[in-house]
Formats: sequence, structure tokens, C-alpha cells
Amino acid sequence: MYSRSFGIGGNTPRHLISINRFFSLASICSLLLLPGSLAQAACERAQQDRPSIGLALGGGGARGAAHIGVIRVLEQLNVPVDYVAGTSIGSLVGALYSMGMDADELEELLGSLDWDDLFKDQTERENQSIRRKSDDIKALYGPKFGVGEGSQLVQRGAIRGQKINFLFETLVKQRSQVSRFDDLPIPYRAVATDLVTGRAVVLSEGDLAAAMKASMSVPGLFSPVTLGGKLLVDGGIANNVPIDVVRAMGADIVIAVNVGTGLSTREELDSVLAVVNQLTNILTNSNTERNIATLSEQDILITPLLGNIVTSASFDKAGQGIAIGYDAALEAREKLQRLSLGPGEYGAYRSALEHCVSAPGPIHFIRLENNSRFSDRVILNRVSLEVGDELDIDTLEANIRDIYGLGFLESARYEVIRENGQTGIVLYVKQDNRGTQFIETGLTYATDGSTSEINLKLGYLNTALDGFGSEFRLLTQVGSNPQLLLEVNKYFDSELRWFTRPQLFVQRYELTTFDSDGDALYTNWVDRYGGTLGIGREIGRHAAVLAGISLYSGQVDVAIGPPDIERQPFDVGEYFVSGVFDRLDDPYFPGRGGFLKLDFYQPEGALGADDDYQQLLFDGIAAHSIGRHNLIGSVRFYQTVRGDAPDYVQFRAGGFANLSGFLYNQLVGENFGMVLAGYRYHVAGSGLLPAYLGGTIEYGAVVPGASDVFREGLLNGSLYFGYRSPIGPVYLGVGAAQGGRQSFFLGIGNAFGGRDRR
Repeated sequence: MYSRSFGIGGNTPRHLISINRFFSLASICSLLLLPGSLAQAACERAQQDRPSIGLALGGGGARGAAHIGVIRVLEQLNVPVDYVAGTSIGSLVGALYSMGMDADELEELLGSLDWDDLFKDQTERENQSIRRKSDDIKALYGPKFGVGEGSQLVQRGAIRGQKINFLFETLVKQRSQVSRFDDLPIPYRAVATDLVTGRAVVLSEGDLAAAMKASMSVPGLFSPVTLGGKLLVDGGIANNVPIDVVRAMGADIVIAVNVGTGLSTREELDSVLAVVNQLTNILTNSNTERNIATLSEQDILITPLLGNIVTSASFDKAGQGIAIGYDAALEAREKLQRLSLGPGEYGAYRSALEHCVSAPGPIHFIRLENNSRFSDRVILNRVSLEVGDELDIDTLEANIRDIYGLGFLESARYEVIRENGQTGIVLYVKQDNRGTQFIETGLTYATDGSTSEINLKLGYLNTALDGFGSEFRLLTQVGSNPQLLLEVNKYFDSELRWFTRPQLFVQRYELTTFDSDGDALYTNWVDRYGGTLGIGREIGRHAAVLAGISLYSGQVDVAIGPPDIERQPFDVGEYFVSGVFDRLDDPYFPGRGGFLKLDFYQPEGALGADDDYQQLLFDGIAAHSIGRHNLIGSVRFYQTVRGDAPDYVQFRAGGFANLSGFLYNQLVGENFGMVLAGYRYHVAGSGLLPAYLGGTIEYGAVVPGASDVFREGLLNGSLYFGYRSPIGPVYLGVGAAQGGRQSFFLGIGNAFGGRDRR
């Protein structure tokens, strides 16, 4: 039994801050009770001399906000609820209601959630490991495909739901640690569908958060959830309004709430997506109609008139959905009032439920169920809670985010359980369903109407060389600058701090020389082949230092230009030191955080270098956002601090955000400096595929002497449209420079967040 847990610092997400605010007013349902729990006893007392009432909450995506409006009316009319069953969004609202949350708390929670963010699987970039962040500079933002034995080519769902897991686990563990759903303040059931048989699966015990997730896992959108040996998806396919389930729990009277989407008309079936949605709705509507047909005269059916006002995807209209649900429940006021209790009796009922609480107890054990490429020790080193500590959900959630941020994991979650009178934490870590080996893809493109450059990237990545998650990468690049890279990233310790990174490479790239009018004079090919060996130290998730040597040879040859220019061979042997700090939320469209990178290169004759010089490169970026408004500032200063740098290692500038008024790589010299201030507006309403309008003001120059960089600088600027496309970040716009220079640019790639030295 291990005595450590995993945890790490970082900012608490906004929706968790809101959750904690009202969780501080309601405690955790006790597990320390004898068999016949307090919740059951409270329900039994409240049910004396009256029929038991069951609440069946149906599925319907964002339309489920109407459930909260219905619950508000039940509370206002003093209608008790003794059993709850929910499907899909109904399982979420039903579970929280069963744990004691009232309508006001449910509405506050729903209004605090950032649904765009919840539907993104990836850990916030600033909380990812520095290794994963380094992939961004390589422009490997295309799809990754699983290869190798036992792997799957693509993910089983467009969304794995890791952040939704975080949310559900937080909601549940702050209030309840039960393993039997009958032991909740109000007994509860979640309904899912067995993906193999198509039959409904009623979940009555186990991990409540996982049950909620399974009930909401829309096929194709979310990855299926494995529970009890079954592969489970959204319950709406088999039983969208679980009237029969709540009746089987013991309800004498059923209040059923149907928020499902009706069938589309013939005229509305005008696209493939509409047809697919119609097929899904046919399944859910048919089982809903069968269940509704079983209602008796004493049962109550509430169908909020949501129409097209609130669709299954319009989570931003939760307030309207709640109001519509409230109005629909008021339409049934007469029948609901027959179920009302007197003020004193209802007050006793609510008090019995709300007092089913106790303070969190200490952690008695920590258990790890590890099905990932990492050793147990790597995972447990990211656990900051200790046996004997008080259960701290915020810390536990931060630990889970840290584990998931290691990358290429399908899920990382936890469960709080009771065994033999002790409270324990079970951690579940599961490897990406695509396996441990991947085909990587990427694309870069840049054109200014005069010159253009395009490169396609295809790589192989093995992430499981050992239990530390050491990696091997083979990366090929074809196009304007062909390249072959072999790289190993080998860790030496289970805390993933010390590493070595040997590389072998072969590459070719163009160097075009322009005249003062921006016309190309000639183009050289630079061929390089060699390798590097470095030893590094990662410092937390945000920083790393790497030092080593590079040995490479090559030649400069004429591609387009005078034929009498001789081929220039060269040999380089150099020491290098590189340090990076990276907390940018996004390297392509930064909205918050910072980035610092400092590189030093020292060729050495003893290592075979032809030339004697030193170079120092510094990049700094800071970004801040207020709503949809983004501000960015950056400084770039590349200096040859000693000697004369040969052509093939001189610095180049020109193009978007790199002295935008000049052509792409038009400027070349031994020293380059630039400062940039930018503004960007988030145009798109959805954060899934954001689009931006922005502009930059830049000042700098490429000059022979370092002291002249800013003395001889020119003012530049740009206006651009940016879009995060499926093939990479796209930038389209115009640039201008002091003196009347103008340029056009279209690019796919990394314009802001760090660069590789050629």
C-alpha cells in the first residue's frame, strides 16, 4: 500500500471555484453509517402515511436545463421526492438533486460552467509537461493515428470526456462517498445503454461519477465508458425517460419530465447531419413513447415546450431552458399540489435530507489501478496527498490533471471508497486506446505572393521505451525544406526530471538573397547532416534546461543564380546551452501566460568547427485576455556576440509577426532584434474552432552590429485574420513597413510561440 497521492499546483478552474463556493455550505453524505443508512431512514420517516413519489428525468442534452425549472416548482409546492432515475442529462441533474442540491444550487452550477472548455479533452497547455509543449515548435498539430499491435487507429469518440470526468468527480465527491446509490439522501438510478446488445443498463452502485458519465456518453461524440465489463453509452438510445426504472425502485406515483427532441420534418432533412440526428431521434422517441404509454392517471407527465428555442447543443441558453421547464411544471400545478406536504412536514423532509452529512475524514489508504505505459512510481510521484491527510478534493483534482497532462492517456480519474470502515482513494489511469505508438502529421506553409514555402510532416512516435515514458521519434519532412530527424528522449528517474536527448538529422533548406527593392537575386541550398547529444533537467511542468554538443557538416550550393559561385563546404562542432520557460496557453494564438527561451551556441575548433563565433538567442512572449480581447507582447533579440557568423547560421526576418512589412525571410544578418505589441479579437462564438481578427505593431531590424538593432529599426505593422483549422493555425493578412513597404501573407504554422534555429 502506497502512502502518497498525486498533486500539483496551478490555478483552480473557474467552474470549480464556483462549485466550491456553494459546496462549502453543504457537506458530504456520510458513509460511516450502519446498514440501514441515515438517508434510507430519513426517507422511511418522510414516507409515512403517504404514497412514495418517483422523479424520472429524461435525456435531451442542453434541453435538460428545463429539469431545474421543474424541480424549482416541486420545491415551491412542497412536493417530496423519494426516488430519482435519470437518463443522459437527466442523470446529471438527477444525481445532484439526489445528493441534496436544490434548484438554486443547480442553476448556479449550470450558469458557472464553461461548456466549450468541458468538451475539450486536452489538459490546459500551461499544465502540460514541458516535453509535450516542445512538440508545438515542431508543428505536429495534425491528427495522430495509433499503430502497432493492439492499437486502434483513431479515438473511440471525438471527445474522451476527461474534463467532464473532473467535473462529475468533483460534484460527487464533495457531497457523497457512497458506493450504493440507495444510500444517497434520495435513492437514485442512472440509465445507460449496452453498446454491444443495445439494451438498457440500470446503474445502481459503484462510482457515481462514472455512472453519470456513462449515461451521457453520446455515441461518436464521447468515448464509451467501461463499467462492470460492459461498454456503455448514452442511455437515451434504450430508455430516454426512465419511468419503468423509477417505478421499479418503489415509486407509487411517477413524475416524468420529457425534454427530448421531436422528429424533424421532411423539409428539415436537408443534410447528412440532419439525417443522422433524425435516426437518433427515432430511437429515443420510440422508447419514450412506449414508456409514456405506461403512465397511469395518478402519474404526471411534464413536457416543456422547448421547441427550437433550446436545442440539445445550446448550453448557453440554460436560463431560458430553466424558465420553460418552470412554466411547464406550473401547467401541472393542480395535479402536483395533490402531492404537497404541509410546511412543517415538508420542512422535516428537507431537513432529514440536508442533515445526512459529515465532515471529510482522513485518508486511510491509496490504491492505484494503472493500465498505462507509465510505471506505478511515475504515477504515484504525482500524488501529493498522504495517508493520514484529510481528504482534499481540490488537491486530488489537481493531481489528476497533472497525471493526465503526461499525455497520450485515455483517462485519469479517482474514486473515493469505503472498505472495512476506512476511507480510501482508488486512482484509475488508462492508456490511450490508440496504444503507445503513433503516426504524427503536420503542415507548414508560408507565402507572400512572391515566394512560398510548404512542408509536409510525417512522423513515427513510440512513447513507451520504458516505464518512465521515454520516447523515440522518427520525423520526416518533405517539401521546400526536406528533413529527416531521429530523436530519443530518455528519462533517468521516475519523477521525470533528468533526461538525455540524442538526435541525428539530415536537412536541406533554402537561403534566398534579396536586393533593397525586395527582388530575389539568387537562392542557395544549404545541406546539413549530423547530430546532437544533450543532458537536460525538467523543472516542474513549465521549464527545462538542456546542455550538450552538436556536430554537423554540410555545404552551401547554388540553386538559382550565377553558375560560377563555388560550392562552400563547412564543418561545425559546437557547445550549446538552452533554457525554456513555457506557460503559454496556446503557442499559435496566445491568450494568457508567458514564454521565455534563451539559447547559447559556441563553436569550438577542438570539436572540428571551421569558424569561431558565439551566438545568443532570446525570445520572450507575454499574453493576457479580457473576455474576447487578447493582448500580446513579445521581444526577440538574436545576437552574434563574437566573431563573424557564416551565412548558413545568420538570422533571418520578414513575414507575419517577424517584421511584417517585409517579404518572408527577406532580411538576413548577424544580429536581429524586434519588439511587438499585438491585439486580437475572438470573433467566433464557439471556442471549439476559434477565429480571430487582429493587428500588430512591430519595431526592429536585421543589422551587422548588435548595437544598431534598435537604433536603425523600422516601424512595421499588420492586420490579419487567424483561424484554428483542422490542419493547423492559419494566418491571412497584410503587412506594412516604414518607408512605404507593403506585403501580403498567408501562412499555416507557428507565428508566435517559439522557433527552432536552423
